[in-house]
Amino acid sequence: MKILLNGRNATIFVGVLIVWRLYLSASLQLHPDEAYYWLWSRNLDIGYFDHPPLVAYCIWLTTLFSKSELWVRFSGTLVSLVLSGLIWHLALQLFKNVQVAAGSVILFNALPLTTMGLVVITPDTPVLLFWAVSVYLFWQTLRGEQSWHWYALGVALGLALLSKYTAILLLPSLLVYLVLTDDRRWLKTTYPYRALLIGFLCFLPVLYWNSQHDWVSFTFQLKNGLNSEGYSLAKVGEYLGGQLLIIGPIAWAVGVWAAVVGIFRKDRETLLLVCTSLPVIAFFALSSFKKAAGPNWPAFAYVTLCILVAQYCLGNAAGKRRWLWSAACVTSLSLSALTSLHARFNVIPLDRYSRDLVTTDATNYFYGWRELAAELSKYPDKGFAVTPSHQLSAEIIYYTDSNVAATTARMARPSQFNLWRQYNDLPRGEGLYVWTDSDFIGHNGDYFASPARSDLLNIVRDGNVVRKFHFSSAQPASLPHPFSAN
Repeated sequence: MKILLNGRNATIFVGVLIVWRLYLSASLQLHPDEAYYWLWSRNLDIGYFDHPPLVAYCIWLTTLFSKSELWVRFSGTLVSLVLSGLIWHLALQLFKNVQVAAGSVILFNALPLTTMGLVVITPDTPVLLFWAVSVYLFWQTLRGEQSWHWYALGVALGLALLSKYTAILLLPSLLVYLVLTDDRRWLKTTYPYRALLIGFLCFLPVLYWNSQHDWVSFTFQLKNGLNSEGYSLAKVGEYLGGQLLIIGPIAWAVGVWAAVVGIFRKDRETLLLVCTSLPVIAFFALSSFKKAAGPNWPAFAYVTLCILVAQYCLGNAAGKRRWLWSAACVTSLSLSALTSLHARFNVIPLDRYSRDLVTTDATNYFYGWRELAAELSKYPDKGFAVTPSHQLSAEIIYYTDSNVAATTARMARPSQFNLWRQYNDLPRGEGLYVWTDSDFIGHNGDYFASPARSDLLNIVRDGNVVRKFHFSSAQPASLPHPFSAN
């Protein structure tokens, strides 16, 4: 391991995975969430219904000259490179051990979270970056005693908040670290509070946007993240299962154990990693008692947790624990390979086990949208489409190159479409209602889904129908219809 774990081999490993992710980025159709965020980038603003705006700015920058899937997602490639560099330098500064630094970088890039999570462009992409930048800059202020780092930290914190609201968890994480160490002396200076002020000023445009839109984004996210669905251990189990899948069971278990052990250590370096990872994972675990937590919600915690795993397994006093790092990398990389290969080549024969598994396969979301756009081109007399989903509407706009105006029905889940006037002022003439079998289109769904009243497009993946699109002409107002833009 001493021979293999070095900067050169870590760079080669990262480079190979970068090439693979670029291939996936170019060959997979946009996930519905990605299409929705791409549409944000075509309508730049200082705030949006669902999240802060930075993901839209990232997509806008990378699609200045091309809107292909590769360029929509290109931010993820850049972020993975920067994160690898930050992890290397931070681990090396903390533990003065090349093996730990190389092991941290390799493990982070082996995670399914990184392999697929940084292919699909979402608000997690920029928040991962600026969470890591914030932790790195925080350590520079403590290590170098240079007060200007606090100002840079304030900017990084502001950018993290402009990426995703959950970045606010960085504040209690860093505060806990300061309270537990001699670095608490900084709390008696004005520098941490200046950093907070700078972060607040960066975030001020989002506050202003929300104040002009009835605080809709804050309200939506609070309801989405903390609204009670009733206490249930099953939700906690679902959350923990999701963590094992996106990180890898051995990497996650070793990381959490190393963090728990690290609580009782006195060194500042380990406590920094513990305080910026374990509280975040625990927070979402506790919140999942009331509301099912998405597996990606604590994603930014795993940047420092990977360094913890590497230090625990590869540090100078690790001894026989070194095999754990290898086991963690192998299992995480195997999961990454399986999920990414299946997403691209459908390598898992789900149809041998269950028809339901075929249709509920999450990788199906990367297929069928280009075929839908081709089908819509067969209706040149239909000037617009109404759907029951903001994501489906965004896919139509992207893959028809905006030739088909699309909006969501008022019965749909509220989204940015509710605030965009240009997508609600539909052109005159006839249009189409478009929906899938999995959409709720009203109590008369069976009536409209019948062959006499709607056309059908089957999306086939390797011989299996994975999605069914229905098309029905927009009816006069006097007749019943499945949903309406009015």
